[in-house]
Amino acid sequence: MNIKFNLGQLSRPQRESLEKVLAVVQSENEGEVVVQPVEFPNKLLVEIDGGVELMLGWDLEKSSYEGLTIPKTEPEPAPKPESQKDTVDIPTPESKPIDLSPVLVRVDALAVALINLAKPFDNNVRTELWSAFCKKLFKEFLE
Repeated sequence: MNIKFNLGQLSRPQRESLEKVLAVVQSENEGEVVVQPVEFPNKLLVEIDGGVELMLGWDLEKSSYEGLTIPKTEPEPAPKPESQKDTVDIPTPESKPIDLSPVLVRVDALAVALINLAKPFDNNVRTELWSAFCKKLFKEFLE
């Protein structure tokens, strides 16, 4: 058993408890048990066979050292491939171009309708109507 601190620095209850725990650990392991202070004397790291580490913590209520769980570090999961629903089809040079003529006909009709609505008013009101139309248009595009 290799203890990397002075046992005389522990209180009597701490030393007796540690000796009992280490006796059990040593009896279950073939190789040398190494004990290192982590947060002395409250946390001690015990290295046992196969490079396994056991963290011992001092429990004030029970006046004894007990094994603590060490959280495992797991690798982050690989990113999931994007589904087809989350992607946008961007036309590529080798893909067939989209026919926008029906949409352009509707855009033209909408522009003519807005102009016909604004004709009866003076230039200040026309500017206000055009401004309101553009605000609504940009707001809808951004959503």
